[in-house]
Parts: sequence; C-alpha cells; structure tokens
Amino acid sequence: MRRASALRSLLAVSHLMRILITGVSRGIGRKLAQHAIDSGHEVLGCSRTVPEGRPFGGRHFKVDLADTVGLSGMFRQIRKEYGSIDALINNAAVARMAPFLLLRDEEIRRMFELNVFSAFNCIREAVKLFRRSCYPYPSIVNLTTVATIYSLEGQMAYAASKAALEQATRTLAHELAPLNIRVNALGLPPVRTALTRSVPAEKIEALVARQAIPRVCEFSDLVGPIDFLLSEGARMVTGETMFLGGVK
Repeated sequence: MRRASALRSLLAVSHLMRILITGVSRGIGRKLAQHAIDSGHEVLGCSRTVPEGRPFGGRHFKVDLADTVGLSGMFRQIRKEYGSIDALINNAAVARMAPFLLLRDEEIRRMFELNVFSAFNCIREAVKLFRRSCYPYPSIVNLTTVATIYSLEGQMAYAASKAALEQATRTLAHELAPLNIRVNALGLPPVRTALTRSVPAEKIEALVARQAIPRVCEFSDLVGPIDFLLSEGARMVTGETMFLGGVK
C-alpha cells in the first residue's frame, strides 16, 4: 500500500495518469491502451478475452462487463492493488446492424447491457476510485458514434444505446462537477477497424460524404482529442460530445 501511495504521488506530480480502459482486446480499445502505455501512463484494461497482438503492457482484467458481479469484483481488485485511478475511457461496446423488425430481443438487450448499463456501472465504481486520486483533474471519456445524429437505417438500437450514453455524459457533468470530475464523450465517424471492414464500401462512402472532412477516420485521428479531453488543458471542458470529421 505504501508503494501504491508513492506511485499515486509520482503520477500526480508528473501529470501521468492511471487510466482504466474498457474493451482492450482488439480494435480501438487495444490501440488506445498501447498509445497510453507508450505515452508513459499506467494502463489498466479489461475485456472478455485476452488482448490480441503483442503482449499487453498494462494490467489486464478478463471480465464480461455485462456481468455486474464480475465488474464489481474487478473494481474491488483495482482498489486493493492500486488504491485509485485517474481516468476512465468507456470504449467497450457491441453493435448489431439490422433492420429493427429483424432484431431479436436478446440482441437489443445485449447492446443496452454492454453499451449503457455496464458503462453506467463503470462510471459509478470509477468515481469511488477518483475520490482517492492525487491527480487534480480526473475525468471520464465515453466513446460514442455519429449514428446517434444520422438516424441510419439498421442502426436504431445501437444508436439509441449510444444516445443514452451521450445524455448521461451531459447530466453527469453537472452531478460530478462538485467532485472535480469531468465527463465528456467523443463521437466517432467510420474508423478503419474490423467492424467497418464488414460494412459494404458504398455505405462507408455515403457516411464519409456527409462529413466536412470527407475521409475515413484513422486511429491517429482519435488520440489527439482523447489526450486533450483527459488532460489539464481540458479542465474547463465537461458535458461535451465532440464529433470527429465535422458532421453535417
């Protein structure tokens, strides 16, 4: 515990953070975790499966966030081992693209369980650990999507789940401000991932054409905004959903 306390003090002085990132097994979450590690931050990551690619350089927790018992157990272990965290990135999500009339109840429930309820539970537990942080500007970044404003056919349930997270971002910004905790969201356009590779090219092109910056988003486009939202430079920014690409 003495070592954990000393490390918390060092991280606060150096403005490096202990960041919890959900959904780090692959894709954006895996790359975000590696970016944070390469930037000198201490990363705690969680996912249902072991991260792909080169060995994960942070502490990994294998857990299904839709399982509230497993989620609570992970946060108890984090508190026991580390005492606190300084930032949370809610990245874990699931999407099922299909017309509403073809969606099964269990598919819709799964999207809301992971995209909404597990994110809410992570925020609740993270706030408890923020209270023990020495970092002066603890914050939460929720990843969302342009589907919430584009009303895309076949994405009703997925977009509704992410819209709930955006509303939570706005409300929690007010509720958590007295605790000096900021809450923001980053809205992503199509990004080159395994998920978008399964989407027909003409659909991706149609979405990109609606952006002010008409190109597919790369991972390198994400890191600057996320680094900013987590940083001291964004200490007056809360309750915002920042959409990349310039949505029309």
